Amino acid sequence: MKNKTVIEWTKELASKDGKYGGGSAASVVGAFAASLAQFVFELQAGKEKYADHEEQIQAAIRKAEVFTEELLDLAEIDADAFEPVLNLFKLPKDTAEEKAYRREKIDQGLEEAAKPPLDILKKMDQVLDLFEELLELKVRGTIVDDIAVGLFFTEATVESAKINCMVNIKLIKNEDQKMKLTNEVEEVYAATLKRTRHLKDEALEILH
Repeated sequence: MKNKTVIEWTKELASKDGKYGGGSAASVVGAFAASLAQFVFELQAGKEKYADHEEQIQAAIRKAEVFTEELLDLAEIDADAFEPVLNLFKLPKDTAEEKAYRREKIDQGLEEAAKPPLDILKKMDQVLDLFEELLELKVRGTIVDDIAVGLFFTEATVESAKINCMVNIKLIKNEDQKMKLTNEVEEVYAATLKRTRHLKDEALEILH
């Protein structure tokens, strides 16, 4: 998808025959958040005010570029994640052994399908590091609006990634497997969302 224009990608997202859905869209929004953080860092680079932080700013710019690429890659990975599960539902189920094997494979497939949105969730915690650095640098002016927007995008991605994890996990029949995955997702989600909202509130307080 990285080689598509924005209009090409949105048309495919809107198409009933396209492979992209909410998970991919959420990851792209996360990539926008990382890019906005980079934008703000780029504007601070070279300023006398931040001369003592130039190395830190350049490192953050490089990180933001990587995070953006990784989130765009995850959008593609997420889009492909559920197709194998659909094929597993076609496995034979005529005997008890076949049913047990089919169920085990479906549960494994659903766990695999939940991994991309969980990776997106974890990646957003790294994106938050960038926004936290910007706020610690005490960036001021109208550019703080872009920090706030990036954090709103981050919050949307975090909420969406959690939903996309759970829609797969809830279909798992193995209760131990389901509980383990649920606990992992809830732990990452709760910590990341709390952090996102704290930083967002801090940015909004500066703007107001």
